[in-house]
Amino acid sequence: MVGCVVLNYNDSKTTIDLINRIGKMNSIDVIVIVDNNSTDDSFSVLKQYASEKIHVIQSDKNGGYGYGNNCGIEFIKKHYDCDYIIIANPDVIFEESVVKKMMDAFDEETVIVAPLTLDAKGNRQLPIAWKVPTIKDFYLFSSIVLNKFFNSLSYPDDFYKKDVCYVDCVQGSFFMLQSRLIDNRIYDENIFLFFEESCIGKKFKDLGYKTKLLMDVDYIHNHSVSINKAFNSEAKKRKMTLDSFYTYFLDFYNLSSFQKCMMKAYKKIIYIENYILLKIFFN
Repeated sequence: MVGCVVLNYNDSKTTIDLINRIGKMNSIDVIVIVDNNSTDDSFSVLKQYASEKIHVIQSDKNGGYGYGNNCGIEFIKKHYDCDYIIIANPDVIFEESVVKKMMDAFDEETVIVAPLTLDAKGNRQLPIAWKVPTIKDFYLFSSIVLNKFFNSLSYPDDFYKKDVCYVDCVQGSFFMLQSRLIDNRIYDENIFLFFEESCIGKKFKDLGYKTKLLMDVDYIHNHSVSINKAFNSEAKKRKMTLDSFYTYFLDFYNLSSFQKCMMKAYKKIIYIENYILLKIFFN
């Protein structure tokens, strides 16, 4: 049995488009639409699509991307005995054959299976996958300049020549979870948006579980349709990304007081670098 969680925030049109496509798929048994406490009429609009297969619920607050998806996972695990749970952003397009191939790829130790992400033009969306960030990556990735020359999170290009790649982290817009290996709430709710995938990757890697990326199976992600409505500048998105990255280290690493102070000070400096460079290249 397969369940699917779709998170909506002020974007019922995109969510409805997805419902109309996947609601007909026999391989998906139950769909849970979580309205993340939208400020528009999304919830009342989406309620019209409720059925035996499609459930429309609303979170008690907009606690962020992870909080909303956790609500959906918790609902499915409470009310259904699903073997697998799909997390799907409203702005993704995938065929039913993709769902079946993802199901077939699981084994006892695999917790996540994800297909290759393509953009609207059919090009590979980057990053394809990445390694769990370590403390040194905070300093390298946070800086736009340093990340360009010292990107230690990426796998080498020839790594992806296999049909199935074992990776740490995959893009979070569309993937499948093995239900028996996960808790009701897998996302870090201290993070509002961005870097959720690294938190999940770190959590499952520490537990000894595997994540599979299927290079011969793909889907389209119309990247950040909903996010771009909420953030009108690259600088704002980047600032939230860095804040989330810092929280990732607070929550998943046993940092000393000195490390915390150093990282916090570095983050303030990097805000300035990021802001200047983004203003130059995006304005």
